[in-house]
Amino acid sequence: MAQRRSTTTEIEPGVGWQLVVSGALVFVGCDPPASWQAHPYAPASVGDEWVYSIPQAHPGVKEPTTQSIDRILAAEQRGDRLVARVRSEFFGGNSERDLVITAIGVTPEIGTMTSSVGEVTARAAEGVYLPRELSLGMRWDWRQELDTPVSAMAVAGRCAVVGHDWFRGQTAVHVRCETHNRMTTTAKIGAAVPPIEHVQTEDNFYVRGLGLVRSVTTTPQGYRSEKLLVRWQVAGAPLVAVDTPAIAVGEP
Repeated sequence: MAQRRSTTTEIEPGVGWQLVVSGALVFVGCDPPASWQAHPYAPASVGDEWVYSIPQAHPGVKEPTTQSIDRILAAEQRGDRLVARVRSEFFGGNSERDLVITAIGVTPEIGTMTSSVGEVTARAAEGVYLPRELSLGMRWDWRQELDTPVSAMAVAGRCAVVGHDWFRGQTAVHVRCETHNRMTTTAKIGAAVPPIEHVQTEDNFYVRGLGLVRSVTTTPQGYRSEKLLVRWQVAGAPLVAVDTPAIAVGEP
């Protein structure tokens, strides 16, 4: 049986301040305000597109730079949620998923997405990926349980706003997340395979009205990849392209 997302999310920006939003008590039966239809840091208009360059490296190994593209295919209001369909193309493959925006922010969702390995089903979800407003010191959690054709995954993230940077003269909010993934192999491949524990840190940078402009992923094993925005078209504006992303490239 699918487990429904909790109707209460707590976001604690700092000592002495707490925001509690209860979906069951506040939003059921109410028409969503127009402002819910857009997230300040996650645009979701049909046709929006972001192209990223992705240099990556393993210890002692030079990896080729690749590219990824995110595109909004559709968007519709469903009760108190805006649901946008996002298509991602990367590493020669593609996937589609729903971007779910509520009064709280971008939230995990129960349902099915496509990936290069087949359908991926989220059977439990809770928390918020990206709050609507981002203030220094804010902290929040999220989790999902996923089933793929070959594995089951329990994924949990803990995030915080840790600072700011700059992108083409605009403030970029720096969000740091630590993500834990426990993966259990479900495919029948002979001998039992013990669960795999994977931990990674993501330093994400968001610009209001533009979205994710840079993301740095690192692991304890020394892997590092950097996702850099190099071309975009948002909210019907003309296509913008840059040769070199205008953001500090030092260690986050």
